[in-house]
Amino acid sequence: RWHDRDVESLNAINDKVFALNTSPASNSDVPTKAYLSLSVGGAEAQRVVIELASTVLPRTCENFTKLCMSGGAIDAADRSAENWGYKGTNVHKIEKTVGLCMGDVLGLDGDGGRCHPSLWSPGSNHPNAGAYTIADEGHVISHTGPGIVTMLSAGVHENDSRFLITTTNTPQLDGRFVAFGRVVEGMDVIEDIHTNVFTKRGRPTVDIEVVECGVL
Repeated sequence: RWHDRDVESLNAINDKVFALNTSPASNSDVPTKAYLSLSVGGAEAQRVVIELASTVLPRTCENFTKLCMSGGAIDAADRSAENWGYKGTNVHKIEKTVGLCMGDVLGLDGDGGRCHPSLWSPGSNHPNAGAYTIADEGHVISHTGPGIVTMLSAGVHENDSRFLITTTNTPQLDGRFVAFGRVVEGMDVIEDIHTNVFTKRGRPTVDIEVVECGVL
């Protein structure tokens, strides 16, 4: 039934969700923009700026921004530090019909992730969810085209640090993953990686590293 979607109407709803960030009624103190500087194969890094739905999805966006602001650990052998974040992580998979998968702060290969430690404690999430995960906060943003930033969860209420940036309309993700942001600058960077980086079974054959990240 995906072909029946009214993408124009869904985009209008998405716009209204992000517009709430500037509403006088908004009381969220979570940053509304973040950035990732990506280097492909050691080349000069290029910046991608992401607008966040911080008013509507404050916990999901707080997790993302705190991981952007954390120091991270460049050495993969030193990823036990409490302040680990996205810096030094990489794009671990490129799904040609979906987008770029990234955000694994554990093994860097996409098999693990962890939310920011300040947002999790025993019993803070759904009883069936794993450690260092946060609940699905809401499915209010639709995956209507390129540039939607969405959590890559292992299951219901199991969001950690992993996320995806779409490169096409992906209705199959609606109701499954929590979308919380959209690319507002640097989509050409994402498209260039998606189009021109050779992959082997979805894995990039060159390192695509987050060399800097933060909030704006």
